[in-house]
Amino acid sequence: MRRFLSLFTMLMLCGVFAFAQSRVVSGKVTDTEGNPVPFATIKIKGSPIGLSADATGAYSIKVKAGDLLVISGASFKDLEVPVGTLTVVNAVLEKGTTSELKEVVVTSAFGIKRAARTSSSNVQQVTSDQLNTIRQQGVNDALSGKVAGLQVQSQSAAKVGANTIVRLRGENSLSVGTGALYVVDGTIISNSSDINTDDIEDINVLQGPAAAALFGSEGANGAIVISTKKSKKGSKNIGIELNSTAQFDQVYILPNYQNTYAGGNGEFGRDLIKYNWQAGQPEAWKALDGKYYTDYTEDESWGPRMVGQEYIPWYAWYGGHERAYKTASLTPQPNNIKDFYNNGVTKINNINLSKASDNYNVRVSYTNLDIKGLLPNSWLKKNTFNINSTFDLSNRFTVSANINYINSQRNAENDDTYSNNSTGSFNQWFHRDIDVNILRELRGLKTPGGVLATWNHDNPENYSATNEKAFYGAYYWMNPYSFADNKKDFTATDRLFGDAALTFKVNNDLKMRVTYRREQFNSRIDNRQYQNIENGAGTTFAGQNIFETLSGRAAVWGFYERGFTTNIRQNYEFLTSYSKTINKNFKLNANAGIDILKVNNEYMQAHTMGGLSIKDFFSLTNSINPINFTTNPNPISNRKRNALFARADMGFRNMLFVEGAFRREYSSTEAQGYAIDTKSVGASFVFSDVLKIPALSYGKLRASYGQILNSLNPYQNSVVYSVLPNQWNGNFLMTEPNGVPDPALHGAAQSEFEVGLEARFLKNRFGFNFTYWDRTNKDFPFNANISPASGYTTKSVNVGEISKKGIELQLFLNPIRSRNIDWTINMSYGYILENLVKSVAPGIPRLTMVAAGNGGVSLVADSGATWGQLRGTAIKRNAAGLPVLTSDGYYVEEKDVNLGSALPKYTGGVQNSFTLFNNFVINMNIDYSFGGKFFSLSKFYGTGTGLYDITAGYNDKGIPVRDRIADGGGVRVDGVDETTGKPVTYYVEPRKFYQNISYTTVIAEPYIEDLTFVKLRELSIGYKIPVDKLGVGKMVKGATFSVVSRNPWLIYSKAKGFDPSEISNNIGEQGQFPGTRSLGVNLKLNF
Repeated sequence: MRRFLSLFTMLMLCGVFAFAQSRVVSGKVTDTEGNPVPFATIKIKGSPIGLSADATGAYSIKVKAGDLLVISGASFKDLEVPVGTLTVVNAVLEKGTTSELKEVVVTSAFGIKRAARTSSSNVQQVTSDQLNTIRQQGVNDALSGKVAGLQVQSQSAAKVGANTIVRLRGENSLSVGTGALYVVDGTIISNSSDINTDDIEDINVLQGPAAAALFGSEGANGAIVISTKKSKKGSKNIGIELNSTAQFDQVYILPNYQNTYAGGNGEFGRDLIKYNWQAGQPEAWKALDGKYYTDYTEDESWGPRMVGQEYIPWYAWYGGHERAYKTASLTPQPNNIKDFYNNGVTKINNINLSKASDNYNVRVSYTNLDIKGLLPNSWLKKNTFNINSTFDLSNRFTVSANINYINSQRNAENDDTYSNNSTGSFNQWFHRDIDVNILRELRGLKTPGGVLATWNHDNPENYSATNEKAFYGAYYWMNPYSFADNKKDFTATDRLFGDAALTFKVNNDLKMRVTYRREQFNSRIDNRQYQNIENGAGTTFAGQNIFETLSGRAAVWGFYERGFTTNIRQNYEFLTSYSKTINKNFKLNANAGIDILKVNNEYMQAHTMGGLSIKDFFSLTNSINPINFTTNPNPISNRKRNALFARADMGFRNMLFVEGAFRREYSSTEAQGYAIDTKSVGASFVFSDVLKIPALSYGKLRASYGQILNSLNPYQNSVVYSVLPNQWNGNFLMTEPNGVPDPALHGAAQSEFEVGLEARFLKNRFGFNFTYWDRTNKDFPFNANISPASGYTTKSVNVGEISKKGIELQLFLNPIRSRNIDWTINMSYGYILENLVKSVAPGIPRLTMVAAGNGGVSLVADSGATWGQLRGTAIKRNAAGLPVLTSDGYYVEEKDVNLGSALPKYTGGVQNSFTLFNNFVINMNIDYSFGGKFFSLSKFYGTGTGLYDITAGYNDKGIPVRDRIADGGGVRVDGVDETTGKPVTYYVEPRKFYQNISYTTVIAEPYIEDLTFVKLRELSIGYKIPVDKLGVGKMVKGATFSVVSRNPWLIYSKAKGFDPSEISNNIGEQGQFPGTRSLGVNLKLNF
């Protein structure tokens, strides 16, 4: 018995010692206000053992009695806690400084959050403070220059509410791509323009297939994943924040016009034309008898030199105003184009309320955007509502809802294409003597017969007493103000998106969540062209032709267009999340689920034909001729998709991680039974946890591989009979299809390998993130020609391959960190090493992605060449590079020449932030782009019409080029003779020389411009008002007043007269709106 008791005692003591040696301690990591610190790092001091908490800050770790826990989190001070005999250790972390920065939390598909150290891909994060240096209208502009490898092609502020073009790691197909995927709190959004930057907490940019694999086919071009703000704990009262901005836009960048010569065609237009009154003309015109006028019919500026001589201006022929029948002085108008534009005003006001407790949090936000545009009668009004809430129903059940509603109304003719009524005239077809202020003053001026007055009417010898239009009507162009007053382009949109979710916590390791997501978009257009436009058009063919272009339809009459779009996207998700610390060394995180998608799109648009039966009564039933449908009547597009997905990552001692993801989709757009698989694998190693180098604060190596298959578009794999708007015997007609799909047709495939190195040094005073990526895109759907004997002319097959390589670099520097000054620098750099089109299709070496228009420049994919070559006509040159000239001194053309790539070689930005004496904050954001080309149609035509300074300078003799050749004038042209090959020099009359380039040989090369630029995009100077010293600290928690500026300085640009960062399409500009800059103020109050 004694032996038994002794043995029992020894076993019990062993158990006690074993418990003392090893036990599990659990707890939660929060900040001082009770908010969880997601993925905080928990390590045993002096040991390699460590792990990360979960997204709620909860953790479990095996310890011994004498262990000391070191608990840290992003931007928090480290906390050391002796475990002693405790089994629960809840840690409260205090906010730290830049030197305590550890790492960030990143978000991917389905709202899955994880510690950045566990990621094997390059996921770049932009915080709310970095994003909102100044308040931009759209999220894309706010991201410009802040993400390595991201190119933002902005738009002029004159283009109210316009979308920007975004590329992640360049283009990814044999056509112009669709851009990145936008995801807000897990819900995919079809248009980024309705994402409110005031509500954004942070943005994670997923660039490669490995990072975006869980999004499946929709993530093929990368994903911009946005997390919105939520209420935070820390106050018993309702938190209130007011944020108000007023910005004032002005025209900043315009082409370099000549201000020496007036309107005219250069033939007899060197001199003014004498007017002789004739019987039958208005008696009031006798006051102008014997005076001189310019050639009003021309929309070129090859006319007489402007030296203040007396002449008859265009408006003198119209009665009913104080300048009628009076002469004026012919003088240059150097600011006439700038004077045309309004001073734009942008007002952004936001109020948000928040409240949180231990079992709920609610944030409600409202933002009002009000824009008065730079173009006459252009405006935008947008209202955005957001509700973000979470409620703990019990210890196991949580419900959440995130609802966003956006209503916007816009009136703006955002047409910056060829022959638009503003820049399409000013930069290509105009008179440099026109006083725009008089155009504004006389807007709406009419003849007794109702013809609108214009600068571009006929010459007086063509006056007709029986037909006012013969003289007074517009020859090519109306008064731009009158045109804007009589043409309305109205769009109203409603967008509702968000989610509702129920989460069930099975235990500390396992959670399940069901989510319903919805995006619904409704758009209505209402475009009107008033009868005054018909009345203002002249009787010449040229006048009618230009108005057909201006109206956008074959209509020079009253016009009405109406249409609607309804898009509904619904997702049903089930997600299971598992997180388990297996032992001292390993931790597993896993997610699996189901994603069901339904998309319904409906679109209809129609317009009147032949005019309106009743003047200015805008109804489709008022059309003189049968209405025309812009597309098929009531086209409906539906698709469904079911997907299964899973991902997992395993961590070893919180420093070595492996991960993988797989998703399988079954889509209604694919052949029956065909599955779309996307997958990724990767690994990362936080070597700074092993290499105890004092200067090294953090270091990580990572590598990943991913593959994404694109989905086909609806009906792309089917033979479709299209419904026509025409009817026969009461039935709609249908077209017989000419194309047939290959039964094995599928979407394009993308695969990418990526490696990276991240490091931070000297207590986070300096750091970098370097990435090298290698991508292959192939098997693009393509319509190949086949024998008509098959019954079809084309067959859709998979062809082509593009090879891409590049590097991305982010740098962080904190050069000054003191009590009174803190200066941080963030830099981004993305360089495309290779963007090679390896093949297009068998027997087809070239695919035209954008066909040539005016100027003859097209965008093509050539086998063996860089993606996105601009092809067009160039100057023919000999082996030495000298131009080949005709006997008249004109350039000889060479057709189908590579004029350069439309993609820049590298892009990036630099963000500087200064905090001075704790109260002053200065932010300066610079972004840049180097390489890439664009075609300027404005310069192509504007040079031919004598608008630009190059047409009116001095030649090498010091003589004005527009002087007669006999007097020493002319443009000097050097080259070699096309027949003999010998060097020759000519002096050519500039009008003939430049018009030969633009009109005869159509040589585009001189008007290929460079996309290279460096610009200060954002500037903010703020002051944190000391509310406590002012005695209002109990009521106002914080107040900041800032002076802000958008695009204050285009530091460098190879292209002159345009902002290269705002080129409006993939080939170049056709009638680019001017570059603008803004100055404004911002006031932010917290209560």
